[in-house]
Amino acid sequence: MRTVSKVIVALAVLATPLAGLPAAPPAAASPTDAAFNTSSGALDVDYAGYLSKHDIVYNRPNTNPAYGLTVGNGRTGAMAWQANGLTMQVSGVDVSQQTAFGAGLANLATTPAMDSGYSTYQQRLSLYDGTLTTKYDSNRTVTVMGSPNSEVMGIHVDDTRGGVSAVTLELSLWDVANLANSGDVPNLDTWRTVSTYADAGGAGLSRGQADPQNFGYTLAATVEGANYSASVVNGSRVRLSITPTSSYTIWFTAATRLNAPGNNSVNQARNALNAVKGTGYSTTLNNYRNWWHSFWGRSFVQYSGLSGDADYLENVYYLSTYLIAAGGYGNYPYHFINGVFRSTGDATKWSNAYWYWNQRDVYNSFLASNHVDLMNNFNRLYSRNYNALKAYTQTRYGVDGLWVPETMGWDGNARGTVGSDYTKNILSTGYEAAYNMYLQYRYTNDGTYLRDTAYPYIRETAKFYSRMLSVDGAGKFYMASSNSHETYWNVRNAITDLAAVRSIFPVAIQVSQQLGVDADLRPQWQNILNNLVPYPTENSAYVPHQPPISQTRNNENVAAELIWPYNITGIGYPDYQTAVNTWNRRPFPYGNVWANDAIQAARLGLGDQTFQGMKTMLRQYQNYPNGFTNNTNGVFEYHGVHLSAMNEALLQSYDDKIRVFPAAPGDSSFVGKFTLLAKNGFLVSSEREAGETKYVGLRSQWGATARVVNPWGTQQVRVRRASDNAILLTTSSAEFEFATAANTVYVVERTAKPLTNYTPARLTGTQNQGAKSLSGTASTLGIASTANPMVNDTAATYDSNWYLTTSRGYGDYNDDTHHSTVVNAAASYTFTGTGIDYLSERFSDMGTVDVYLDNAFQATVDLRVSGARQVQQVVWQRGGLPRGQHTIRVVNRSTSNGMIDAFRITP
Repeated sequence: MRTVSKVIVALAVLATPLAGLPAAPPAAASPTDAAFNTSSGALDVDYAGYLSKHDIVYNRPNTNPAYGLTVGNGRTGAMAWQANGLTMQVSGVDVSQQTAFGAGLANLATTPAMDSGYSTYQQRLSLYDGTLTTKYDSNRTVTVMGSPNSEVMGIHVDDTRGGVSAVTLELSLWDVANLANSGDVPNLDTWRTVSTYADAGGAGLSRGQADPQNFGYTLAATVEGANYSASVVNGSRVRLSITPTSSYTIWFTAATRLNAPGNNSVNQARNALNAVKGTGYSTTLNNYRNWWHSFWGRSFVQYSGLSGDADYLENVYYLSTYLIAAGGYGNYPYHFINGVFRSTGDATKWSNAYWYWNQRDVYNSFLASNHVDLMNNFNRLYSRNYNALKAYTQTRYGVDGLWVPETMGWDGNARGTVGSDYTKNILSTGYEAAYNMYLQYRYTNDGTYLRDTAYPYIRETAKFYSRMLSVDGAGKFYMASSNSHETYWNVRNAITDLAAVRSIFPVAIQVSQQLGVDADLRPQWQNILNNLVPYPTENSAYVPHQPPISQTRNNENVAAELIWPYNITGIGYPDYQTAVNTWNRRPFPYGNVWANDAIQAARLGLGDQTFQGMKTMLRQYQNYPNGFTNNTNGVFEYHGVHLSAMNEALLQSYDDKIRVFPAAPGDSSFVGKFTLLAKNGFLVSSEREAGETKYVGLRSQWGATARVVNPWGTQQVRVRRASDNAILLTTSSAEFEFATAANTVYVVERTAKPLTNYTPARLTGTQNQGAKSLSGTASTLGIASTANPMVNDTAATYDSNWYLTTSRGYGDYNDDTHHSTVVNAAASYTFTGTGIDYLSERFSDMGTVDVYLDNAFQATVDLRVSGARQVQQVVWQRGGLPRGQHTIRVVNRSTSNGMIDAFRITP
């Protein structure tokens, strides 16, 4: 049980400039140009060039599975590293409940080895194309890609070397004999049972074939462009032996029973592989690239400057978008800790269910980035379980309404919630699910979705709260006892419940009027709103529940939920200063991998704090060069938090008012440009350079009334219709509104400096060729051709008895260390070189550790010393090793502190 909480083509015109428009020159940052295309209603972007500067590049082979680069087609993904050739762990969104189990390993090996006898090497994750390409000199290229809208991926090999005598592709599984039930599956034996096949059509392995919930899969492969034979190596390994040729494609699939006719994953695997072979590599690659190009063309973000730090944050924005979208189109959501990318076999945590707190972090940014289809995949998990949840609410509470468990399985089960004191009395999750469905309507104008899906959730959530609230002697409604999320248990007037009521009841009243239904419920809802007790406060700040504050059980900033995602306070609200005080006094700043502090800072218009918050999150959690983390409480949450924070810094519309750059950093070097989606269907574009916002461009998709906050305070602005340059409004108001027509473009511009004062420009970029780093942190993206001799402690692999401490202030390398007080707690690091230094602190509270190198015992090291604390001490070293790959292992030997600060590698 988890005890640390979390949780395409409609606008394809954006992908390329419209035909017939004059081509604008590529633009560097300049306060005198503007990239808004008044015909398309979006920024004019060379997406291929612009995204290429964000490619993740490894300029030397990576042998660490945790650093593997990632490639996925929306439903199936692979994480790749160098091990006896190219090795990948393959995963699929729907292979098992909550994606708890991986699909298997794929290994491509040649004789002589693909990675032998070369002088130049580069592996590139191309975000724009969605491909992972590895090049060895000019005569070997391996491209991993996918087939869109399928569970099939491919490995294309161009190898013109002479003398290649053998090529094999092996599919295999790790040892599943001791598999634990992390996925809350009803029949664990079927997941421990592996079957294989090999015939003229290919080879595969399957498990979960008897899963009563119709999960399970077949991992299978075939070859296009070369002769091959298939064989079963053993009970968990199959092989394709390929006749060497200069160009061939290996197709593989994690075909799921869930998505297969008759739940037959073996037949599905065979049919899918035959189909993609029939289509062929060239056409499939072109279709795959076009799928990703269309995806990227729906929005755009530039967040740059500040001595390059903002550029790094922007790079993470695009990488994070890719990582989530690459697995975001399955039948079920992209699980916050599993996703489709990992290198740890079946090992995972928190996989018995979806935590709403974590999942919202992963998904909530995709409304603003104009990928509502991704958000719908999240919302659908809850809407498809409406009937089951309604029935369970009646059983558990005796209430005609809707309660949603914070920890919910794929089928709506609450087993992970009702058995946990942390989650069993959380009442507000149903509100969050209902509100997110309502937001989906507000971004799409899909009236059918509102009537049939969103409103039933809204109504039933309101009915549930109507029954759960108590009434005091003065006629005031209050919550007698519930959890203020996971952190405060069984408290009075949890702020999450009061906020849920204040947020969802007005929506329920308004939508029921709009739809002409449930008139009899509205007076009750309005009466509760009129007589709800106020939020609990202390010292001019909101607090999580009615004081005194109860024992803290987790490290959530619960009172700040009002700011985001509950959306009921922020810039311009009467309680704005109270909200700021609440954020400033939050008890757990950036307290975990799912911390949404930076999003809330943006909502409050705190631009510098938003920038520093995004940077802080990456410093603490983005410690692998592929963008991932070693934090085992989550994997993908901080990616989603980063996306939401940046979107909110650039554009806000949660209160139906369009604000551009509401939380831009104060530094004049900041450059911000975007095309994002606002509520009510406005595609909004704007640019800011040298402290100046240039214009606001709006494309109205369905003709709603636009409400805009004047970016220039009370300077006079005008609203111009782009099609005929008609001036519709001139005003000096701080806020204004105007009617729009569907599919029409408008420009909000200063009367004294209209958009025509700027030179037209097109945004592009130069392809990245190396590694990047974030100043003042150990965060990097990519791997340089020459290794950094210093390796931070976060790069090692630790068992569960080691603990990371950050911001120590003692002078440790990167200001962090790992420590353990558990005997036999082990940590290891694999490196390539001829020597290694092991660095640690020495102090009076330290103990002893044993050091092993390549599985051979080396020494017992005593870290104790009297007197002042000593930092960055070389406590053990070894040189003169044969050049190659080696592994150091550190084992704690006492109940005093064993510690690792860093390693220094000799090339």
